[in-house]
Amino acid sequence: MKTVQAVYENGVFRPTTPVELPESCQVEITFRSADPGPASEPSNRRPLSRLAEIANESPENPSLPSDLAAQHDHYLYGLPKHQ
Repeated sequence: MKTVQAVYENGVFRPTTPVELPESCQVEITFRSADPGPASEPSNRRPLSRLAEIANESPENPSLPSDLAAQHDHYLYGLPKHQ
């Protein structure tokens, strides 16, 4: 995945830096404003919202164990698994 900064003007997205793509190449665009503006959520909820946004941007890793969250001490520190 590659991130390209762009400006939206007159119905067209204009990259702010050179982009190496062939002409007429189709791309998928995910919108995230670079200028968030005033916070619409209470300040204590924004970090969690940002964490959820990062999780949604990250691909799933099928090689991770399914009990990773419940058994994190086992995988991080080698402690015995909880029952």
